[in-house]
Amino acid sequence: MDKTTGSGPKLSVIIPVYNRSVYLAGMLDKLCLSGLRQNAGRRVELVIVDDASPLEAETAASAGEAGRWADVVYHRNAENLGYLRSANKGLSLASGERLLLCNSDTRLAPGAVASLEAALDSGPGIGLAGPVSNGGFNAALQQVVNGLPDPLESFEEAELRRFDAFGLALAGRGLPPVEAGWLMGFCTLLKREVFEELGPLDEGFGFGYLEELDYAIRARRAGWKLAVAPDAFVFHGGLCKSFQPVGPNAGSQTARAMPARTLLRVLRGLYRLVRKYGWKAVGIPQDAAGASARGF
Repeated sequence: MDKTTGSGPKLSVIIPVYNRSVYLAGMLDKLCLSGLRQNAGRRVELVIVDDASPLEAETAASAGEAGRWADVVYHRNAENLGYLRSANKGLSLASGERLLLCNSDTRLAPGAVASLEAALDSGPGIGLAGPVSNGGFNAALQQVVNGLPDPLESFEEAELRRFDAFGLALAGRGLPPVEAGWLMGFCTLLKREVFEELGPLDEGFGFGYLEELDYAIRARRAGWKLAVAPDAFVFHGGLCKSFQPVGPNAGSQTARAMPARTLLRVLRGLYRLVRKYGWKAVGIPQDAAGASARGF
C-alpha cells in the first residue's frame, strides 16, 4: 500500500474499539466514523482494532461500511488486551507517514484534521499535535475550550451539527498553534518519525491513563516539540444523559461509566510515572515553559 497520495503524506487514523453495548456501537458509527468521513478531505487509511468486543458483528459491520470512504485495516484481538496494547497494535499496523490516534468516543469537527496537520507543519521539530476539546484533565488548560454548545442529547445529525458548527466557527478564527509540554491522549497526531524513534506507548501504564504524559516526556527529551492547534475542535464524550456521575461534558466514556475503576487506573498511572521520573512528574503544567521549568 502506497504511503503517499496526490495531496501529500498518507494519513492513518487508528481507533481502538471495545463495543460492549448498542450505545457504544452507535457512538463509533454516528459520532466517530461519521465525523472522520466528513472532514478527512481525502481518502485515508483507517485502522480499527477491535479489542475482543462483545458486539463483534456490529463492530465488523462498521469497519466494512467505512471501506466506502477509507482504506480499512480491521484487526480483532483474540482476547481483551486493554486500550494501550490495542493502540500499539493499531500503530504497528498503520502505513501512513502521519498517525492520528483517536478514541472511539470522539468526533472531529470539519477542518480539524487540516488544522492538526497545519500545526504539525507550523515549525521545525514539531512531532506531535493535539486539538482543543470539551473535557479532560483540569491541568490541560491549553486544550480546553470555552463557550461550548449545550451537551449532546442524541447522536442524530441535527444534534451533531451544533458541535460541527461550533468547530467550524473556531476553525475560522485562524488561531496559531501553541507549543505544549504534553498533550491529552484522546486524539493525537504524530509523525511517523516520532513513532519510529520513540517506539510504542508504555504498556506498563496498564489499561491506560497518563501514558500520554510519559510519551510527551520521551518526545521532548528526544528533541521533538508538541503543539496544540486551538482552531481544531474535537468533541470527546457521549450523551449528556448516559452517565451522570461526573457531569455532562466529561470526556472519557470509561470514566463516566466506571469512576471507581478509573480512579484506580489513574493511581496506577501516577505510580508508574513517579517510578520512571520521580515526584516532579506529578502535576506537570501543560505549557511548554512550565514543563521545562519542572525539568521536562
